[in-house]
Amino acid sequence: MKTRIITGVALFLAVLAIFIIDSYLLNFIILGIVLFFSFVESEKLYGLKEKTLVIIAMIFYLLAPFSNPVFIAILSVLLVLSVLAHFKSESLRSVLPFLYPMTPIFLIWMLYSEFGIAYLAWMILTVVACDSGAYFVGKFYGKRVFSLTSPNKTWEGVAGGIFLGSFVGAFLGYFVTEDILHSLLTSLFVAAFGVWGDLFESYLKRNAGVKDSGDIFPGHGGMLDRIDGYLFGVVAMLWMLSW
Repeated sequence: MKTRIITGVALFLAVLAIFIIDSYLLNFIILGIVLFFSFVESEKLYGLKEKTLVIIAMIFYLLAPFSNPVFIAILSVLLVLSVLAHFKSESLRSVLPFLYPMTPIFLIWMLYSEFGIAYLAWMILTVVACDSGAYFVGKFYGKRVFSLTSPNKTWEGVAGGIFLGSFVGAFLGYFVTEDILHSLLTSLFVAAFGVWGDLFESYLKRNAGVKDSGDIFPGHGGMLDRIDGYLFGVVAMLWMLSW
């Protein structure tokens, strides 16, 4: 518990510094680092050993600032599928890391590059609030199991997390959009999707027979363990912003 809290506080301060500095180049580099470690961790979860896949992912990432990141992500998926078909591969697993986590990470870059750091901070802090609320409410009041995929998650914890995420997100979103209703609805969807992002990560780890995706962050596991909620939450955020 102590190690988890210390690491969590350190990560929060680091992210806060990134928000304040708001350097386009620095943020691109940091997200690239996130992509690299997340992609490598996902390969282990998918049972892949092709070391060239992460190199391909990073090459496509370098193209993201010059075009719509969604199109770049789709292009990379289609390219990998084309190569697999060309060589008559017996498995399509090699494309999985390009679908998750690469494509959602490209969407995070899209959110930042098109809407700015305030919207990225809004999304991230909403998921952080949801995670924190779910953890503490679940720890002290949780009784009913939310999903067999992750027996430690409870309905009480999920409800507490979504409530806190929605409340904090609505507060932050109001200063960004000056529309309290849209901020509340957006934060509600981001928090809910964040919960499912965390659950999906648990599903992958359970199938792979591992506790954490990695060991980069003491008490928190790997990179994917830290960003799983954002990878689903960013989709909800961009969807709501498209209204």
